[in-house]
Amino acid sequence: MENFRIESLEINKIGAFEHIKMDFPKKTDPDKAEIHILTGENGTGKSTVLEALIESITLKSENVHLNFHKKSHDTEGSFEVKFEACSPAKYIFFGRLFAPVTHIPDFLGSYHTTLEEDNLNSFVQLRPFKTAFFAYSGYRRVTEVKIEGPKKILDNPLQNSLDVNRSINPENLIQWIVNTVTRELSSKGRGDNAKAKVLKETLQNLENIISEIIEEAISFDIDDDFNVFVLKEFRLHFDTLPDGLKSMISWIGDLLMRMDRLKWENDTPIFDRNFILFLDEIEVHLHPAWQRKILPVVQKLFKNAQIFISTHSPFVVGSVDGAWVHKLQKGDDGFAVLDGEPVLSEDGKSVRRILDEVFGINQQYGVEVEKDLARFREIRQQIIMGQTYNSEEFNELVKHLASQSTELEQMMGMEMNQLKRITQKELV
Repeated sequence: MENFRIESLEINKIGAFEHIKMDFPKKTDPDKAEIHILTGENGTGKSTVLEALIESITLKSENVHLNFHKKSHDTEGSFEVKFEACSPAKYIFFGRLFAPVTHIPDFLGSYHTTLEEDNLNSFVQLRPFKTAFFAYSGYRRVTEVKIEGPKKILDNPLQNSLDVNRSINPENLIQWIVNTVTRELSSKGRGDNAKAKVLKETLQNLENIISEIIEEAISFDIDDDFNVFVLKEFRLHFDTLPDGLKSMISWIGDLLMRMDRLKWENDTPIFDRNFILFLDEIEVHLHPAWQRKILPVVQKLFKNAQIFISTHSPFVVGSVDGAWVHKLQKGDDGFAVLDGEPVLSEDGKSVRRILDEVFGINQQYGVEVEKDLARFREIRQQIIMGQTYNSEEFNELVKHLASQSTELEQMMGMEMNQLKRITQKELV
């Protein structure tokens, strides 16, 4: 059966957009997740695209947070999302609220019913799912949590699952780790090694993912007071982990926990399931070495997922092969538009080339050095053309640039040698 997926999005008069139509092509490799990377400078609508896709699933018109370029209440804005094998779901802005104006796919109605279940003590997922939806942001910081011991998690596993700012529940995540480790030890004590193995593998999934990203083995452990520790090079309390490591463990762990707790239609393994994942700048707090690893790992593990990610990182864009890159830019009228059709990412491209092609940045050095280099090139051209130039300024500029770094010293040396060959003069 084909994976459930989003085919397209059309936005009118919302946020940075006057009008935009985005198509989301299918993946080219069946063994990897379908990834759509949203890039563009601040103010070009990356977050608005994610919000529109998310709101088309939640159907909670009173909670829409999309921004409008016109502030009058009578402004009519709209967005339309096309799900594969379904009629488009269209939403119109009336006053302060969005409302659906077309038939909403039946499966979203039942999914929304589950999202709305807030009774923590009586949550029952009435219908098993074929697919699910999750959203996370890299800005989320996990607060300190104290767990008293093993305790059944009763609340809705989809609670806040599509709120990028509140999707991670640190208490549930830590409780899930404590429960899993405790149940594994208890099963071993009863001689139920098969059950212990299943529980161990549940937590090992998270350990293996993080270990592959940071290229260092980690494992989870708890002490007698049910504090969670990460065994790395040293034994670190969860609350004292670096922000980057804590961020990755938190959102990936939260995702695995939610998927583990949901009722599914069949017994397909978690990593083979079809779901849609929205990621908003998850590279925040991450060292570039980890930024380069996180998306390829997710792409390989969740091969049947469709993933939408916004990013400002050339390391993220250049880390994966076969992801669709959608570049947004400001048009001549000030509204955001697409800069051409989506293109497939290539992990064979250098960061330098990605900065130029995707992010429109062709500078290599700091702002002041770039200014000095521009002036150097201007005078160099005057020299080559035989024009009059300020030799004192040129000499000082060459010496100053050469003193900035070994790299620039070598560059100035090559430039001056070339000028000497052209002019047959010693210029400096």
